Amino acid sequence: MKKHRSLQKVYYLSFAWMVVIPIFLVFVISVSIVRYMMQNSAISAIRSRQNTVASSLTESVRDASLQLSHFVYVNNNEMMETASLTDTSDVKTRHTYTSRLDQLFQVAMAPKQTVISGMIYMKDGRYTYLKQELAIPKEEVAASGWYQRAQQTPNTVTIGCYDTSDTKVTLTGGRRGELVLAAALSPDIGIDRSGKIDMIVLFFRTRVSALLNDKAQKEGLGDTVILDEKGTVIFQAEEEGKAERFLEVLKSEAGSQSNSESGFSPEIGVYQKWIPKTQENSAKNCTCVISQIPETGWKIASCVSTHSLTYSFNRVAILMLAVIGALFLLYAAFSRFFLQNIIRPVHTMVEGLYQVEEGNLETHIDPAGQAEIREMIHSFNRTVRRLKVSVEEREVAQEKKLEAEIRALQSQINPHFLVNTLNSIRFMAQVSKFEGIRRMAEALIQILTCSFRSNSSFYTVREELNVLDSYLYLMKIRYSDGFEVFYQVEEACMDILIPRLILQPVVENSIVHGFADMGEDIGRLEIRVGMEEGSLLLEVWDNGAGMEPGEIAKILQGKDRRPDDNYSIGIENVFSRLALHFKEQCRMEMESKPGSYTRTRILIPGNRADCVERGGKP
Repeated sequence: MKKHRSLQKVYYLSFAWMVVIPIFLVFVISVSIVRYMMQNSAISAIRSRQNTVASSLTESVRDASLQLSHFVYVNNNEMMETASLTDTSDVKTRHTYTSRLDQLFQVAMAPKQTVISGMIYMKDGRYTYLKQELAIPKEEVAASGWYQRAQQTPNTVTIGCYDTSDTKVTLTGGRRGELVLAAALSPDIGIDRSGKIDMIVLFFRTRVSALLNDKAQKEGLGDTVILDEKGTVIFQAEEEGKAERFLEVLKSEAGSQSNSESGFSPEIGVYQKWIPKTQENSAKNCTCVISQIPETGWKIASCVSTHSLTYSFNRVAILMLAVIGALFLLYAAFSRFFLQNIIRPVHTMVEGLYQVEEGNLETHIDPAGQAEIREMIHSFNRTVRRLKVSVEEREVAQEKKLEAEIRALQSQINPHFLVNTLNSIRFMAQVSKFEGIRRMAEALIQILTCSFRSNSSFYTVREELNVLDSYLYLMKIRYSDGFEVFYQVEEACMDILIPRLILQPVVENSIVHGFADMGEDIGRLEIRVGMEEGSLLLEVWDNGAGMEPGEIAKILQGKDRRPDDNYSIGIENVFSRLALHFKEQCRMEMESKPGSYTRTRILIPGNRADCVERGGKP
């Protein structure tokens, strides 16, 4: 008891110093660190969403540039020549070439569904539109910065844009709140040989508005705008004005005048500022993330409330602190229960293990404690009992093995004397020209030689069949040719290694027991050797007396025998040897119908190397 009380005291002190105090300190210190990390994580998420928008816009810009280049240069400037022919006052001629140009345009732009209009402006003031007529006057288009830049850099694609919330781009169709790209190219005399075309402009719909106004994206990005090279807002998602007010604060701090020609373009980075109070909104601290949009010089700015970046974390942190305090109280109560109902039974079981380690297999522990501990003690008791039974069975098995070895040694007494005697009989029969006796002696010598062979328990199927032929020769003499033998052997199986004397006991069972009561009928014995599903098949079939299912079960499962009981002992011996050599890799089956037939099938591994590993020698 003193020992258990000491363990309990050590447990509580260790828990306080090593768990409670460190966790509390780590929690307090880590809250500020995690808050900072969460804020950075939120900013990284904003950048990630901005990158998604920027990637989509960059892809749209590249696609627009490629489409315009394709339109201008395809088929050796065929579209440019056709477009120049539409610059005429002849209505019929203009209609003919405009129709032809529209067909070429439809073919060239067929793979893309984002083109909403195409405009070809002539130097004489005329223009030709494709797909839809533009709602923006030519003068307003010509006054735009991207149009003028395109005129200054001939044969170069220049990108501009329109926000359909502020500007209606086409006369028909179109939706508000979309960002439409304008891809413009001013051809020189090398592309437009007629010298009539001033500018070619294609207008493309983008997915930017869908991305910025998507609920999931908007919750993460906050209020988002797209700025041009001068810092002017060229597109804004659903209007909130937070981002524009934030940019005005940055502009005022930078000392930039709103009427400055160069404008104000904020640097890429993260800014935190107070947005002044307005009639619609109160003052608040906001964070603005500004990223570059590749290939355009544009920027994307997202403005969110700084408090909202970590608001969820703050609430979770307070909840976690309350939960940790409650858990500490619960754990103190649990510790008392744990020490009384778990530690003590475990200690008792440890003492039992020491007893088993010392060799006491009579050890038994009374179950105590909770269900899992009681089950563990029950399992310990079962394990000790099984260990005791296993030791006893092993001792019995060792005794049987020793007895079998003694019998095997007794069966090998003077085998060479018996073989030499048979050789003498064969020699005398040969001298006396008794051919039948000589052949019988040779057959018996071959069988005995195989039985007495000790250097290997494996040989080839060919050798097995040779021994079987010798045995069948003797049996035919004994039974006055009362049966016929038929072989069906695959030549590819002849060199496969198998345990010795597998077929002979099975054939002996068919002859001795199957053909015993056939009278004048001729017995039929069929022996098949082949491959089946990667295994070597050894099959013996006879048309003898057959067996009952109970007899087959006794043979396959084995039975306790009296010293004078030799019925089907050879087959049991075969099955036992196969199980020892191949374990679960072999299969032995017997099928029989009383008064009709018996079929014995043996399936063993047909891999020659596998047999060698098990003790065979090629």
